[in-house]
Amino acid sequence: MDDKKRGGSTLKEAFYKWSGLLIVILAALLFYFVISNFDQIGSVIKDYISILRPVVYGCVIAYILNPLMKTYNEFFLSLLEKKGAVSEKKKSMLTGLSITLALLSGIFIIVVLCWMIIPQLIISATSLINTMPDKVNDLYQYIYDKIQNNKFLAEQTQKFALNLTDYLDKVVNDELLPWLRSDFLSSVNQVATQFANGLMSVLSTLYNLFIGIIVAIYLLGSKSTFLAQAKKMIYGIFRKKTADAVIHYVRLTNDMFSGFIVGKIVDSTIVGIICFVCMSIMKLPYAMLISVIIGVTNIIPVFGPYLGLIPSALLILIVNPIQALYFVILIAILQQVDGNLLGPAILGESTGLSAFWVLFSILLFVGMWGIIGMIIGVPLFAVIYRIIADFINWKLQKKELSCVTDQYRNLRTIREEEGKKAEYITYTKEELMAKKAAKKQHWDERKEKQKEKMLYYKEKICSSEQNKKK
Repeated sequence: MDDKKRGGSTLKEAFYKWSGLLIVILAALLFYFVISNFDQIGSVIKDYISILRPVVYGCVIAYILNPLMKTYNEFFLSLLEKKGAVSEKKKSMLTGLSITLALLSGIFIIVVLCWMIIPQLIISATSLINTMPDKVNDLYQYIYDKIQNNKFLAEQTQKFALNLTDYLDKVVNDELLPWLRSDFLSSVNQVATQFANGLMSVLSTLYNLFIGIIVAIYLLGSKSTFLAQAKKMIYGIFRKKTADAVIHYVRLTNDMFSGFIVGKIVDSTIVGIICFVCMSIMKLPYAMLISVIIGVTNIIPVFGPYLGLIPSALLILIVNPIQALYFVILIAILQQVDGNLLGPAILGESTGLSAFWVLFSILLFVGMWGIIGMIIGVPLFAVIYRIIADFINWKLQKKELSCVTDQYRNLRTIREEEGKKAEYITYTKEELMAKKAAKKQHWDERKEKQKEKMLYYKEKICSSEQNKKK
């Protein structure tokens, strides 16, 4: 019996040993397959994402409308609870009413933005078309007067005009006319095809958005059920400790994203209103249109204000260059107010990232996902940063070391003795001064060596030249 048990245990051990090795080999083969067929796998994933695009739109719309829906739901629920207990039927009716009001509020905001932007765009375009001939004539007259009063400029302009005429004749005869005879029709067909494809993509996007709104309604209506199912699945798959950690970081991600995005929307709305009031007081043109542009682009961290400033300043520059300068000064002051007062008051430390990591996250995710990366890059990187920081702190705690960053400033070494706390030995002021002096001496020595090399090469060149002359 003992021999049989021993034989069974050795077989089990061998099985576990070889099965572990087999899993490693299979994982290596799978990794090689993924790397070697990365383009094909990427295209398959893209195809599935394009099929599920309405669901993705629905998830995004539901996530954006969720704070509004919760606000409406809590408000109505508090009103009903004052009158007595609220039944489950009334709660479900309140949920439906809150979803409807949140959806209508979102549509109302979009309609108001379009109502503010589109008429202003039409007015701007028409005024630009009406004033452009006069501006061009004034510029032409100014250049003409300058040329007439300067003989050298008149001669150079005449030469340039003749050369330009010859060049244009050559381009028309050698390139434009043959292109019109041979390739024009095919180019027209290509433009028509591109236009049709563009129109179909717009209609497809509108259709996906419509389906996405329906998906968002279902998601918001069954939110509590989906959350319960997700928790059930996490606790079913992972151990309790791991499941608790997963749920903790999912909640952290939600807090980061919702706090940052909602805070940014509120902050940008206030910035847009202040911009409109200031531009109206200063009587700057296109106040409504430019304020909306500044407010919308302010949602993008760091680069957003500049993305809104450049086209807005160019728009005012066409009307009045001095007013464009006033506008640039106004936006510079407004961004200082936003960065030092409004932003910290509304957003607070919602991400916990320094200015460097904010810039780093934007550059990283813009390169990966474009405009979407600009918007979600900061909160996403903040979550990654927090997970890494928690992992490092956990490892430090296991080693019974400090998690406070200031303890590691100017650190030389950590001394550990049995039964005692770790001692953090830092460089003294004298040692730091000595290090600086040593660095300075090193650089001075390098400069002296470079000077000696330069003198050596100069002497060598001079001696070679003298030898050539002899």
